[in-house]
Amino acid sequence: MTRKTALAAATLASVVLAGCAGPSADPQPPRELAVAAAEGSAQPHLDLGEDGAAVLSWLEPAGDSYALRVSTSTGDAWSTPGTVATGDDWFVNWADFPSVTPIAGDVLAAHWLVYQAQGFGYDAVMSISTDGGATWGEPFLLHTDGTDTEHGFVTLFPWQDGLAAVWLDGRNMIVDGEFAFENEAGEPLGMSLRYARFDVAGERLSSGELDPLACDCCQTDVALLGGDALLAFRDRTTSEVRDIVVRRLTADGWQAPITLAPDNWVLEACPINGPAIAARDDQVAVAWFSAADNRPLVRVVRSNDGGHTFGDAMDLDSSGSYGHVDIAALPNGETAVSWLRSEADGLALVLRLIDGDGEFGEPVTVATIDTAGPLDFPQMVFDGTRLVFAWTDFGETQRVRSAVVGIY
Repeated sequence: MTRKTALAAATLASVVLAGCAGPSADPQPPRELAVAAAEGSAQPHLDLGEDGAAVLSWLEPAGDSYALRVSTSTGDAWSTPGTVATGDDWFVNWADFPSVTPIAGDVLAAHWLVYQAQGFGYDAVMSISTDGGATWGEPFLLHTDGTDTEHGFVTLFPWQDGLAAVWLDGRNMIVDGEFAFENEAGEPLGMSLRYARFDVAGERLSSGELDPLACDCCQTDVALLGGDALLAFRDRTTSEVRDIVVRRLTADGWQAPITLAPDNWVLEACPINGPAIAARDDQVAVAWFSAADNRPLVRVVRSNDGGHTFGDAMDLDSSGSYGHVDIAALPNGETAVSWLRSEADGLALVLRLIDGDGEFGEPVTVATIDTAGPLDFPQMVFDGTRLVFAWTDFGETQRVRSAVVGIY
């Protein structure tokens, strides 16, 4: 079957999407922004600079290697892409993708994944640019454990006068020098969640473990709120419950975790479906996918006190959802959520707005993808007047595509 992606402005029909129109934001028809991404490009990542400009990165083939490319939105176009790095030993995976993140001023940080010389594991490496991406520093390891295990699902973010990173780390699966899935008590071993802080020269300032057992291959996400950072991730208990957790980083360190609207989703495998978090003023919103009791849902919770407490979960999609969510905090306490869901002719990348009172706007299809299952994690950011999207088109010519939806 030929696979294709097409922009669309149609609202969803014949689906179970509860709610009524409410948000003051008025989504306009999606409009494509051409990206100079090569054939075979994939794994897009979006972030925002201090000036509100979107920064898009992706991977593309470069001969027998891969290149990490980056471009910045310039109104109705993307800038000519620059190259962060290239390599022929990179670990390339549709779910565990690289990133380029604005830190402050002309400082950018990037990460990608590299196969280890021995074994099956891979490392997360980072590079820093202090001249707006014109040049990049020597790559260095994000972690220092030296184990032949997996390290990935990285989130980079500005922190104090430098930057910080969180990632999933397999070092706890090494017991007495051997790889193990269980401890002596029969409890599961898996990926831990770890944190490190660096200055803009790349010097490691501190590091540590945040959670000894997290969901093995679910993306992490961070939102900045005042002087704090809020981390969202999918936890994993020894009884295989995989609920969503938020932790706050303050100047005094990491605070105790908060479990959001527990789904009690018991799954003896990773769903490959991490949460997304966004913040504006005192408003915080978190979206995630759940399939507890074999009922696929896209869920959202919000906070009006800066993420100290959260309300009840709201279900945006109760039929056909694949998750792969993203979220943006809008003015006036409104929220935008995107996700992938199953349609009769393939997949749909869906957008829905929620007003400050929790009422839902009509869903909008940003892109339709004629493929049986999700092979991408579409990205969404809000640049002040519009939502910017990026995803991988799996048509006859695979490449990264982008669109904008004006809402104000």
